[in-house]
Formats: sequence, C-alpha cells, structure tokens
Amino acid sequence: MSTTTEQLLGSGPVLPLAAPRVSLSTRWSVGAIGLILLLILCVFGSRLAQDPDRFPVTNVDILGTVDYEDRDALIGVVKKYTGAGFYSLDIDSVRRAVDDLPWVAHARVSRVWPSRIEVHVEEHEPTARWNDDSLISKRLELFTPPQLLLNNPRYTEWNEVFSTLPLVSGSPGRHTVLLDTFRDYDARLARFNVSIDVLREDKRGSQTLELSDQVTVKLGYENRDLRLSRFLDVFAQLGDGSATSTNAGDSRGPTTFDMRYSNGFALGGYGRRSVAAQLGIQSPQSGPVQ
Repeated sequence: MSTTTEQLLGSGPVLPLAAPRVSLSTRWSVGAIGLILLLILCVFGSRLAQDPDRFPVTNVDILGTVDYEDRDALIGVVKKYTGAGFYSLDIDSVRRAVDDLPWVAHARVSRVWPSRIEVHVEEHEPTARWNDDSLISKRLELFTPPQLLLNNPRYTEWNEVFSTLPLVSGSPGRHTVLLDTFRDYDARLARFNVSIDVLREDKRGSQTLELSDQVTVKLGYENRDLRLSRFLDVFAQLGDGSATSTNAGDSRGPTTFDMRYSNGFALGGYGRRSVAAQLGIQSPQSGPVQ
C-alpha cells in the first residue's frame, strides 16, 4: 500500500471488528429475568382485573321475550353472581342458574365491555296442559310453572289463562307420546272444524277424547286408530260435522260416542236421541269390548 493510501485510510483494519459475543450464561440470565418480570406483570394484571371494586358489573340486561318468567326474579338470580366483578364473573354458573328457572327453555350469558352483562332468554312456549299442575312446550318439554302451584296467590287467575290450552292427561313419562297422539287426532278432526279440548289416558292406556263441540269419544285401549276412523266415518254422516247442533242451530246437548264395540258404537248424553235419529240407528249392535 502506498504512503498516500496509508495516510488516507490509516494503518488500522479497513473493516470493523465484530463485537465480542455475549456468553450463553448471560443470555439465559437475561431471558429468565424477562420471563419473571412478565409473570409478575400477568399476576398483577390478573389480580387487578379480578378486583370487583375496580371492575364492577354495573348493568344486567335481559334480552328476548319474557312473557311468563318474573323479570325481577330473573335479574335477582344473575345478581347473586355479579358481586365477583366483571372479569371474575363465572358465565357458565350464571347460565346454569338462569336455565334452572321454570319458564326458561334456553339461556345465553355474555360480557359486554366495559361493565355490562347480557342475558338472552328463550322461554318455553306452552302448547298443552299436562295433568293438574304442569305444561308441555312445543318442544315436548315438560315443566311446572309456579303460576300453577296451588299456593300461588294468583293461581285462579293464571289457571284461567292456561285453561285455553288443551288438556292432556296420563301417567308419568307419557307426555311426549300423548302429545304426539293428540296432534295426530286433532289433525284428523280438523276437516270437521272441530278440535280436541281434552285427551285422557288412564293407567291401563284407555283413551277418551273431549271435543270442542261437546262431543266425548271413548276409544278404549285396543285398536284406537281403527275406532277413531270409524268415528270419523259416522261423524261425517251428520252433515255439517256437528253432533250437538243442527243446520238450523238447534242445540242437542253433550253427546258421547262409545266406540268400544266390536261392530258398532253406543250413544250417550243429552243429545243421543237426536243424533241417533239423524243417523237412523236404534241401539248398539253388541256389548262393549275393552
């Protein structure tokens, strides 16, 4: 290298030397300290978030249609858990507590930042009464609302409200099968503009229908489908499909069709004579068959 070049560049190395490498133990020490600091921050932040005084639940919003469940009672159930604070609140426990309420079919609970809890409620839709104190929902779920308990101060009022629902009566555990049977029978009667008010089944499985036009149909427990078909054929012969009123509107009174006969049926009730006359029958053709 010429003297001029040495004067310009100096006599040291042209490229800078690499910095001395940090030892492996030093790097492990720095990493461990950083991890410890991170854990301390996480623990501190978690404890801070769980402080109900710093992060309280200030609002509980009930969403969905609540027609029958007591809204104040529902909020009271949720508030039993809100004292834990917004972040410490056990969402699953709240949901289970709301689900346990008699009228609640399904519930969803969620946090809404910064301090609100939303409870989405779906109520049972009653489709029929079951025995004396329970209801069956459209999803075939059986439940016992407090409104139908005898010790409820508004029992009479609520009982009248639910009296518009058809009554299905039977042994424990039979509500699903009987409601399906009710729907089948009711659909077959629809062409006569008549509906079923009551479907009763006793412990032996013998069924009796009470229709909306004061007609009672005894089907028994054998060959019920065949007996109902036979009744519908007879019912169709009454012209307008009514066994309790003529085309002119004359009342015949309650009438009972006992279909538990091998080759016929029996008529009972106040309207039996006029119905028998219209059908052109005199008396049952054989004794009852259970």
